[in-house]
Amino acid sequence: MKDLSGVTLGSYRLVEKIGKGAVSVVYKAYQPSLERWVAVKVLDPVYVGQDQQFIARFRREAKAVAALRHPNILIVYDCGEQDGLEYIAMEYVAGGTLKERLTGTPFPWKRAVSLSIGVGQALAFAHCQGIVHRDVKPGNVLLPTENWPLLSDFGLAKLRHTGHSLTDPGMSLGTPAYISPEQALGAEVDHRTDIYALGVMLFEMVTGQVPFQAAGTFNMLLKHISEPPPSLRSLAPEVPEALERIVLRALAKEPEERYQNMADMVADMEALGPFSIVTQPAEATEQQQDRFTAELRDLRPLLRGPHFIIVGTGVPVPIPRQDEVVIGRSDPATNTMVDVDLTSVGGVSSGVSRQHARLVFAHNTWTIEDLNSTNGTCLNDTPMRPFEPQPLRDGDQVKLAQMVLIFHTGETD
Repeated sequence: MKDLSGVTLGSYRLVEKIGKGAVSVVYKAYQPSLERWVAVKVLDPVYVGQDQQFIARFRREAKAVAALRHPNILIVYDCGEQDGLEYIAMEYVAGGTLKERLTGTPFPWKRAVSLSIGVGQALAFAHCQGIVHRDVKPGNVLLPTENWPLLSDFGLAKLRHTGHSLTDPGMSLGTPAYISPEQALGAEVDHRTDIYALGVMLFEMVTGQVPFQAAGTFNMLLKHISEPPPSLRSLAPEVPEALERIVLRALAKEPEERYQNMADMVADMEALGPFSIVTQPAEATEQQQDRFTAELRDLRPLLRGPHFIIVGTGVPVPIPRQDEVVIGRSDPATNTMVDVDLTSVGGVSSGVSRQHARLVFAHNTWTIEDLNSTNGTCLNDTPMRPFEPQPLRDGDQVKLAQMVLIFHTGETD
């Protein structure tokens, strides 16, 4: 499939490749109408061809997945077709995947369980909606932060053609290292195949390795079908026996011997807690900042007019062109309305006040002042005194409580 960077599909301008699968390519894209980054998955036309049944199934499943709303499920915005290219537009996450964190070094077991709980809750919710993932793996778990997993690619694995032999490429089996025995046998599968895959992921996070390793796909499938998993505590002696029992039950060869629903597995993992929040290493913070700097450099030329850009997510927030602009959180119930409303982009959890700060535009210059907010305002790491305006320049960093923003005038270089 040729590189589509620079092409516009629907309302999405494809910027660069960020991922590739067996039947699709994922691009980072910009949606000018809503001024946001998105991820656009484009099906390879060579694979799809003129298979109208496949295309109809793809669209139907995309719509079903788009209806899922859960804190641990990646949001699907849209699907469409243009010039023979089928695509899905999804939430863009800059933090990378769990796969990139699994370098062979075991996670602290509490962190592994905490991440698994988030993924398990997402799967339990989807299962209640009649959707089975069938390709649960670290590469399909995105991490907006180090401890917040988002499960992606819901429903897409089961859209692939069936009826192939075990060794056929592109068969509807999922990923060999995480495949359930019934998938490996080509049998009918249900939600319990996702339970098995989550057990494999939990095993890998705790020990630094998947339970079954083999040269070649066929040998890997045979191990899932017939070989018992190694002892978890022999590889990670520090984990509690209760955690080993959870993993072994999830990895049972027969679906009837596993957890019969994901909620029960999640409940058993939660019983091992409470779990402390893992502190992000300094080098990871630096890498995140470098990544944001690169994204900011890409985003700024696309923006027209003044904006704030939220650090960490890259979400652009337009600033209305008027003499005075109040920043905070709107609340129709109390008739508190602001010009720049940060409610839907993390303002509540970040501690932003309802009327937090004010921008003033005069003599072609912006100033900012704190409106005696509860948690304060900083300009370039310097705390501001309430009601004392300070000049605001392109590229300045504004911190409203815990929310950090970059100011952009919208002027092109």
